[in-house]
Amino acid sequence: MRLSIHHRTSHRYSGPVSFSDHALFLCPREIANRHVRRFEVSTTPEASLRWVQDMYGNQVMVCGFGLQTSEELSFEVSIEVELEEENPFEFLLQPYAVSFPFEYTPEDRRALIPFLLHEQEFLHPSVMPWFEQRLDTLKTHENTVQFFLDLSKAVYEGITYVAREEEGIQTPQQTIDLGTGSCRDLAMLFLMTVRALGYAARFVSGYLYDEPGEDVFNRAVGSMHAWVEVYLPGAGWKGFDPTNGVLANSFFLPTAVSHSAKGVEPIQGAYYSKVPQTSEMEIELTVERRDDPE
Repeated sequence: MRLSIHHRTSHRYSGPVSFSDHALFLCPREIANRHVRRFEVSTTPEASLRWVQDMYGNQVMVCGFGLQTSEELSFEVSIEVELEEENPFEFLLQPYAVSFPFEYTPEDRRALIPFLLHEQEFLHPSVMPWFEQRLDTLKTHENTVQFFLDLSKAVYEGITYVAREEEGIQTPQQTIDLGTGSCRDLAMLFLMTVRALGYAARFVSGYLYDEPGEDVFNRAVGSMHAWVEVYLPGAGWKGFDPTNGVLANSFFLPTAVSHSAKGVEPIQGAYYSKVPQTSEMEIELTVERRDDPE
């Protein structure tokens, strides 16, 4: 099947400003069953474009604006992706990782160090008790995948999703105290909990296609999405989506992965002005199925 993605982000300023290079983490990562057939970018003002691959293997489009000034900055991205649908549960774990808890091998642990750091300041002592009230146990489970899926569903069932346009990410404790959060807030709560349990997790940003109809499951439709991948020996990085309480399938299209949420912000850059300026931002995003003319 083919998916057509149209993504437009525009900023308007109260006066002319200049710009740093801007990095676009908007191109879906390719794997065996997912191929980017088209990726086109137009900008206002016009920019020079170049590709860079970062340390995580993300394909980054860098937009250079030189010395230009403008009261508008916009990025219009058109993408066509070809993919094969797959069963997200079609994998086999290493025998030692089938049940929870398990231990990574020393070789794996060395490679996974950045994704194991749980950043204690982000995990309040009351976070684990919150999960303990919603799960039978955080200590043992006969099925590792089901354990992490249950952990994800606890966030999905216990936290109300809200679209939050302001920058920044809530701490897990803030999300629990408020009882609400955006997809990136819910992902952070899940990610830090996974790491506190001793397992590798990375933050993911990308697109999520949802078949049109009455049974729409994506609570974050119309926005770029954020979820988490957990490293499971034998399966590799497997995606868990605490916003929707599901295991990621082929309709999840990652554009960037990182050990931190900041590293996967879709558009990264700065503007400069000698005097204070105000700004407004608008985002439009559609992900649609496209019939193959062939």
